[in-house]
Amino acid sequence: MTIIKIRESLSRILLQGCILLLVLAASAMFTFGQSNKGSIVGTVLDPNGAVVSGAKVTVTNNATKETRDVTVGDNGDFAVTNLEPGVYSVQVEAGGFKTLLFSTVTVETNARVPVDTKFTEVSGAGNNVVNVTAEGAPVVESETSVRGDVISGREVTDLPIPQRNFTLLAALSPGVTRPSGTSVGVLGGGNFANGGPGSSTESTRFRESGGSVISSNGARVTQNNFSLDGVDNNESQFGQIAIYPNPDAIAEFKIETSVPPAESGRGGGAIISTTFKSGGNQVHGTAFENYQGRFLSAAAAQFDKFNSPPNAQGIRRTPPNYVTHNYGGTVGGPIFLPHFGEGGPFFYDGRNRSFFFVSVAGQRNATPAFGGGEFQFVTVPTLRQRRGDFGELLTVLPNPGGCTNPANDPANRCQTFNLAGGGTVLAPKGTIFAPNGTPIPGNNLANCPSCGAFSQFGSNLLNAYPLPTEAGLTNNFRRNRSERSNVDSYDVKIDHKITGNNSIFGRYSKSNNSRIRSNNFNPGTSPSSNDLPSGFGAGDEFGNSRGITLGDTHTFSPTII
Repeated sequence: MTIIKIRESLSRILLQGCILLLVLAASAMFTFGQSNKGSIVGTVLDPNGAVVSGAKVTVTNNATKETRDVTVGDNGDFAVTNLEPGVYSVQVEAGGFKTLLFSTVTVETNARVPVDTKFTEVSGAGNNVVNVTAEGAPVVESETSVRGDVISGREVTDLPIPQRNFTLLAALSPGVTRPSGTSVGVLGGGNFANGGPGSSTESTRFRESGGSVISSNGARVTQNNFSLDGVDNNESQFGQIAIYPNPDAIAEFKIETSVPPAESGRGGGAIISTTFKSGGNQVHGTAFENYQGRFLSAAAAQFDKFNSPPNAQGIRRTPPNYVTHNYGGTVGGPIFLPHFGEGGPFFYDGRNRSFFFVSVAGQRNATPAFGGGEFQFVTVPTLRQRRGDFGELLTVLPNPGGCTNPANDPANRCQTFNLAGGGTVLAPKGTIFAPNGTPIPGNNLANCPSCGAFSQFGSNLLNAYPLPTEAGLTNNFRRNRSERSNVDSYDVKIDHKITGNNSIFGRYSKSNNSRIRSNNFNPGTSPSSNDLPSGFGAGDEFGNSRGITLGDTHTFSPTII
């Protein structure tokens, strides 16, 4: 019995192990498919231009002090791959030569950075290190076929971008545009008092700034591919970005507009790869609050008191509400934790090994509905209609004799009505008929004894609408619908170096988005206090996003990662 139980336990362990290996293999293949990592490549030469084999190349992350070592091959080439975007130092050592030290080599997202490595002096007494400090980024991309541009984290935070939408900066790259007009998207920002920035299906999320609607080299705005830390960041409903990282939490993002690498795939438009910041050995943080609204802002000219005379009801046109708040902050650094147990330091010191980065962002926006892009007027019953007098609908005949007088232009002012009991009658357009089939004089139900009393149900329905604000029978009520857009998001990222050959990271992102849109008629505007729910899209909308990213980088050998 004991042997059988042991066999069952071993079988269960083997089965679980196989499943775990399959999951890890699938994860590894997925990670290989998409990545935001960069590489440092080069060829080591001696002063005469001959290749130097067997040299040692050490690459160190200046922020986390994580190091990677490779040995130069027989052809003098080396490649250090799978590097997080950031600033590195590169040290090249070979017997008989002074060590070369490149102190600031910038690795960008999805970039292969060539380092011109040529020994200039032989080793001897004194300082045997040559510091190379004038190493700049190559003017021409010589390592890949990709055409694209990198927008640094400093550009993201320093350049003015409406609504803190970093995708607006993609337009800095040649061939990238943000289509204008209400059919395909908007430019962003905009003066809401002047009608605001239109709307579109694709930009329905973050419509205050146009969402992530961009077009690369004329491609459709739904043909782009977004990734965050090398992982898919596309939402399926509108083909746009799923999680908008806080701009203060973006290390950089790269937009590739043509000839992207095969691993990017999916989109025929632009490839937008965003890299989230990581903590370092120093604690750093930011805090921000951006406000846009009426307070201390100039209103558009049409709302000036001289350009906005009162209407027939004595009501002046007032500017719509447009108030936006964007706030949040970030903090990152090494992890310090209490160290329990006897002996050793009281706190775990995570410098050079364990790091955290936390980002929090929120929005509270109150703007005109659909960004002010919808029509401004709707039709409501007039005062006479609420009393049962529909004479305003009746076509007026200028001469006596009714529709039989040719001077009244019966062809245009009259029409032939079919009676319920059979036969026809010629009467002015807009005529209302009594139950017995005769026209009601003046279209006033008070002149119709056979009609009975005005329906209480009909009266209640008509009086549920607010009173007109403008003259006329149609489009006689000016509406000022508003909507409130609330966003609450946070991100937590942890990086940890297990050994010199193994490092892991994890990031959890969550964003709750809600949009509350008012009715055509504000509560309390109905004379009967029975307000009607009315208006396209009125009510609450929700669009929440969550993302989990896990990564494990293990160096098996200088050439296998």
